Amino acid sequence: MTSPEPIQTVTVSFFRYEGKNRIWGMKQMKCLREPLRQWEGLAFFKPLGTGGGTGYSLWPDFGVYGLLAVWGSEAAAREFTDSPLFNQFIQRTKERYTVFLRPLSSRGSWSGFSAWRCSPPDPDRPLACALTRATLKPRFLLKFWSMVPGVSTSHANAPGLLFSKGIGEIPLLEQATFSIWENWKSLEAFAYKTAHAEAIRVTRKRKGFREEMFTRLQPFDTLGTWNGGDPLAPFL
Repeated sequence: MTSPEPIQTVTVSFFRYEGKNRIWGMKQMKCLREPLRQWEGLAFFKPLGTGGGTGYSLWPDFGVYGLLAVWGSEAAAREFTDSPLFNQFIQRTKERYTVFLRPLSSRGSWSGFSAWRCSPPDPDRPLACALTRATLKPRFLLKFWSMVPGVSTSHANAPGLLFSKGIGEIPLLEQATFSIWENWKSLEAFAYKTAHAEAIRVTRKRKGFREEMFTRLQPFDTLGTWNGGDPLAPFL
């Protein structure tokens, strides 16, 4: 009898730097790639810059960087967060926060990656997470970013939003958002009934995306703090 395949686990980490460590953090956008390419159990990863505020923003946050990683198992993810490499980030940062998640569903791709192993949701865990990502066609940049202020306002004031950060690889062109909500009802209300929904509708109608991905995940654990606390603690 064959053993069941381990549950795919996703980690999304944010690192807050101060002073000269900001330069070190920026360098990791490049330097982290080689050791991670050789990391056992890692299926996909992206070192990420972040936007100002909590959601969409034209302005980067040079004090905060992120890392998305898709692991073959929870054990592989834990091995990484316990490793000397991850400890370098602990030593250099003022604050760091990692969310452990399991993918539930996904459509589209990110740099060609779409090998998600989705799990059924845990009914005892109400939290909902959305990871959205898009590469914009240059001809659509002006129109897309003209819609951003309305999306950002509706995002910041959305009921049920617990945590959010804009992330990306290339400013303006390659954008993503990572958001966690109290429940699926709150997530879907924002996704389908606000300025965000209208912006997506317009962009798709005009074929403004070169590549896009929308992935739903369920958080099950956290490590560290953000803004002095753990925003998910009451729900985990």
